[in-house]
Amino acid sequence: MLSFEYKISYYEEMDKAINYLKKYDYKLAKNHIYNLILENDSNPEAHNLLGIMYELQGNLDLARKHYRASYDLDPTFKSADKNLQRITNFRYSLNIEDIDYGDKIYSNESEFYKIEYDEKNIGHLVRI
Repeated sequence: MLSFEYKISYYEEMDKAINYLKKYDYKLAKNHIYNLILENDSNPEAHNLLGIMYELQGNLDLARKHYRASYDLDPTFKSADKNLQRITNFRYSLNIEDIDYGDKIYSNESEFYKIEYDEKNIGHLVRI
């Protein structure tokens, strides 16, 4: 289990890295991203942020590699999946609003279904 101090420093580093990426200060952003990797080298968020940095710099090959590494480390991390799909799209064009920094919370759509039984006692999934 992570200590309280570790969690605070982890999220502070991540917030600082995101803020510097949004300001296009890649040197400081890279330092904070590397601090995240030093704390936990199997960190999908850090690789996602590296992918964003390389994408903003125009190095799409390295961006793709880091998005894929992030997705491989945690396939449930939606930000890496969205960024990887976006950058590998045939009609790709850089749109800053489409970049997912990993600071959003996604709900699981499977939680919005319930089972209803018909007169023959057969269950059907119904979207709530």
